[in-house]
Amino acid sequence: MGRRLGPVLSAVGLCLALIVAPPPALADSTTSTRLVISNSDTDWGLAAPYLQAPGGLSYMLTHYVFDNLVGQTSSGALAPELASEWEVSDDGMSVDVTVDPDARWHDGRDVTSADVTFTFAYMTEHPHVYVSLDNVAGTEVLSPDHLRISLHHPDAGFAASVLAGLPILPEHIYRDQTNPRRFTDPSAMIGSGPYRLSRHERAKGLYVFSAVADYYGAAQKYDEILIVKLQPEGAIQAVANGEVNVISDLPNRLVEMAKLNRLQVETAPSGNPIKLRFDHKGLFSVTQRRQALAHILDRQALADIAYRGSASVASLGYLQDNSVWYRPNSVYDYDHDPEKATELLTQSGWTRDVAGRWLQDGQPIILRLIVGEKEAALAQVLQDQLGAFGLEVAVRVLERGALREVAQGKDYDLILAGGSTLGDPVTALERVFGSNWNNERYKGDGALLKLALAQAQSLDPDKRAALLAAFQHRYSRELPAIQLLNIHRIVAHDVASRPWFFDEGLSVGIPVAIHKYMFLED
Repeated sequence: MGRRLGPVLSAVGLCLALIVAPPPALADSTTSTRLVISNSDTDWGLAAPYLQAPGGLSYMLTHYVFDNLVGQTSSGALAPELASEWEVSDDGMSVDVTVDPDARWHDGRDVTSADVTFTFAYMTEHPHVYVSLDNVAGTEVLSPDHLRISLHHPDAGFAASVLAGLPILPEHIYRDQTNPRRFTDPSAMIGSGPYRLSRHERAKGLYVFSAVADYYGAAQKYDEILIVKLQPEGAIQAVANGEVNVISDLPNRLVEMAKLNRLQVETAPSGNPIKLRFDHKGLFSVTQRRQALAHILDRQALADIAYRGSASVASLGYLQDNSVWYRPNSVYDYDHDPEKATELLTQSGWTRDVAGRWLQDGQPIILRLIVGEKEAALAQVLQDQLGAFGLEVAVRVLERGALREVAQGKDYDLILAGGSTLGDPVTALERVFGSNWNNERYKGDGALLKLALAQAQSLDPDKRAALLAAFQHRYSRELPAIQLLNIHRIVAHDVASRPWFFDEGLSVGIPVAIHKYMFLED
């Protein structure tokens, strides 16, 4: 093993040295500091709101460069960022925001309330991938550092979802850009955050972020942040050699190897459950059939076989146990119970032939399941479990781009893919009832939507908690989707660095540990 691994690790070290070697300006400096982060896939686009690739890691890079109005403390609590203060009116219909007068764009110009009102208008016309502004009725500049945001209706999660999720744009840079997704000039990455993207080599999977001088917020711990493409096995050795500080995507199978090399390991549930989603206009428009599937599937066996200890069974009530609103006693749990599943499917109108196969109108049922490439192993185990029960499953594995293009009601009965439940529960309105490819697209009889709307608009925390408990109970009964498993997120690091996961995710609920707050002094 040693003779075969040695040349590989030597090659990794040589490539890494070429990538992370300090530029001449830094080589003679005794005060510069650098943090090197490895990831096995670093093709995340550019660090700008409209140039980032789809996915939470891409949002994270943009978050290094573009500050939001509201940030987070190390515990995840909301904290001032571009907004030094914000105040919600008594009726919840408006939010007054004071912009930090010391905030500057990277080109030295002041960040003003006009930039904020411009951003809201611009992102209404050119929607942001993670933040909906549908509830924003308008904005008003009251002074260079003060503005008012008016809402159509009260929004209990407005600060946590919109103010903490929306990157603020410089008006003088973006006002003339009619197609921001084609605006790739370096000025597109002029933000107000603690770092700027100073180098990007897509072929090498390399990002270099440089600390911004005179940043208005907390002092930066590092002069440079490097993100390099490196497979986890090589990254473990690179950390042990002092060449890398953080491995952002350590697989569970390598945890013991990392510990043997004296790396620190942090683990957290992702809050992005792998879900079994339905075509609600087809075979699974009937609630009893969705409930039957929940009784058929042995979710612990799915975790054990497909993920070998790196996943845990998810809550069926939508919210997961890392949410402060999670109420397990409200959630109906489905035991692995084939007899109960048989009863429910029979009640739904399906029958069984002498061979045990399930039929509809006398014809064998073949369930069309589409999955992403990362969930292919899980799909195999799921197919085996349903097949043993008499439900044939035809699996199609698609790359992520193709998965986004599938036509509802034509291409599938079931979809197996990840979906976040992190962030403020106001996001359930989009994730459960929205129409995007990765939303659950649920309608039902309207009762669940009514609960979701009521909790989103309730400004009383106790009343909101009660409404969310009722939502979790009803969700677990109606099962708009079956939350299968929470895949564990794991990072490894050296003693000097300190990555951490937020319980409810970064900003809008991104489950990452290498966020910008680990780069800033407390």
